[in-house]
Amino acid sequence: MSNLTKNFSRINMDIDVAYDSDLERVIEVVNKVGNDLADDLTWREAILKAPQFLRVDDFADSAIVIKILGETLPIHQWEVAGELRMRLKIAFDKEGIEIPFPQRVVHQKKA
Repeated sequence: MSNLTKNFSRINMDIDVAYDSDLERVIEVVNKVGNDLADDLTWREAILKAPQFLRVDDFADSAIVIKILGETLPIHQWEVAGELRMRLKIAFDKEGIEIPFPQRVVHQKKA
């Protein structure tokens, strides 16, 4: 048996975006944020492959789920993923890209 993650660890992230999002713009923003993070002096040594959009992973009840992958030095994936999430949230807010939350509509019958 061998340790398959002795040379790198993987960021494997699912992010939900609203159905009315411009998916091409979402992909541009995700890739820019990932590239900017990989170029940042504070983070560049820990990142082997910039986090990038991989695919649309699912059509969920209230969101389109996108998959983002990247590679880091071993055991750095959690701190890099946390920084990536923060930067994505800031970028999504600036771009008007909604990260939806489950919503329910309740109709009340008149008695």
